[in-house]
Formats: sequence, C-alpha cells, structure tokens
Amino acid sequence: MTAIPSIGRTKTTDDYAVRQMIRTVGKYALVYGLGLVFVLFSTLPLIWGISTALKVPSEVYAFPPSWIPTTLTFENFLLVVQNKNLLRAFLNTLIIASGTTFVALIVGVLGGYGFARYHFPGRNMLLWSVLFTKLFPRVVVIVPFFITLRNLQMMNTYQGLILVYLMVTFPVAIWLLKGFFDKIPVEIEEAAVIDGCNLPQLLWYVILPMSRPAMIAVAMYSFILAWNEFLFALVFTNGLERRPLSIALAFFIDENGIRWGELMAASVVMSLPAIIVFSFAQKLLVRGLSDGAVKG
Repeated sequence: MTAIPSIGRTKTTDDYAVRQMIRTVGKYALVYGLGLVFVLFSTLPLIWGISTALKVPSEVYAFPPSWIPTTLTFENFLLVVQNKNLLRAFLNTLIIASGTTFVALIVGVLGGYGFARYHFPGRNMLLWSVLFTKLFPRVVVIVPFFITLRNLQMMNTYQGLILVYLMVTFPVAIWLLKGFFDKIPVEIEEAAVIDGCNLPQLLWYVILPMSRPAMIAVAMYSFILAWNEFLFALVFTNGLERRPLSIALAFFIDENGIRWGELMAASVVMSLPAIIVFSFAQKLLVRGLSDGAVKG
C-alpha cells in the first residue's frame, strides 16, 4: 500500500521553515542595520571635514549649515600644500611614525620570541610588568619621561619622541607577538636547526615569514599611534623644527578665531596616510594569514 502524505504535517513543516527564514532574515537585518549605523556614526566626522574643506569662508559660518557646498573651492587645500611649516610638520610626523614602527617591530620580535621560547627565573613577573606599564595613564608618565629626555639631552629630537612612543607601543608588540610565537610548533624550529640554521637565520627565514600577520598588526598599531599622538609631542617638542602634524594643526587657531576651512583641509591631508597604510596593511594581513597557514 502506498502511504498517503499527511497534509497537516506538510503544512506544519512549511510553517516552521517560514518562521526560521523570518528569524534568519531578522537577524541579518539587525546585524547589518547596526553595522550601517556604526559606519555612518564613524564616517560622519570625516564627511563633514571634507565638506567644510571644500567650502568658501562665507559658507563655512553659514547657519543653518549645509552638508553639500553650493560653491566648491580647493583654495583651502592649496593653502595647506603651500604652507612650508605644515609640510615640515608632515615630514616630521612621517619620520617619527616610521621610526617608531621599525623599532617597535625589532623590540617586539626579539622580546616576544624570548618570552615564548626561553624560560628563566622571573620570566612571568617580568612579562606581567611589561604589560603593567601599559596600564598607567599618559599624564602620569609625562614627568618621568621629561626628566629622562632632559638628562639624555633628547628633548625636541626625533630620537626622543621615538623613544617615548616606543615605551607606549612595545608592551602591545611584545604580548601580541609572544602569543603568536606560542602557536608556532617547536618542531618546525627544531627541523630548521637540524638543517643547519642558526638563531638569526631561524628568525629571518622561518619565524618572521610565519609571523607576518602579527607583525603587520603591530606595525599598524605603532604607526597610527605615533601618527596621531598629541600630548607627548606637545610636551617634548618646542618650535616648528621637530613638531609633528598633530601639533601643527593647533596653529590654525589664532587671535582672529579658527580657520575652519584650512584646518579641515589639513586634517583630511593628515588622515590620508593613516587610511592608506591601514588599507594596504589590511590586504597584507589577509595574505599573511594565508601564507602562515600554508607554511605552518
């Protein structure tokens, strides 16, 4: 005998599938809706800055303000590009941020590998003390840093700012790379040693290629922190010779008020390198994860 399908059971199954589909669509709508709100909230200041930079002075102070300029002008960007002091500050920021990133990678790789592979007395206490230095507010360490740089005669120098930024970035660099090194099988290093690799060759040819994702993350963090930092740069530099771009932006505020058009144009120009570095590093991060999975 052929079984007759139950109409009620089929209807119940269809209703259950419809309810599941509605729940799934609702979850996706909620997630994407919250993501859209977050993106808008994050990008609105940048959009407003670009809009202000493209406005003529009379429209900048118009009320009510408008998002879209009625008269486009690139005069603010031309004034920024022609400002020699601002270009000098841009070069200072590039040197300081690049130097901080380079030194942070060296310290992070050596420190992280040492903590991951070597066991010595006081290792855990030293490792936690490295992280503990990150917990201090920046205001608390300004005076010790100031005295140290003054005694070392490194005030108002690239080296002084790089050293100060390094003290902020190296705890994150060491801990991040140490956690990544812990996940690399020791057997790979043992095989490389058997093949004749010494320690520098082991780091250069084996460990570093596999650690590319973590190194890129450390480089991104160090570069963006040094590029945007304001408080230390304000305290440890004087004059325009060594001051970075974050301090130079403050000089658009004078006795006549705030030059909003030039300030927004300079802010947009200042943001571009960080955005480009992040976008470029994001691609390398994905590529590094794939390379590490293959090589691991």
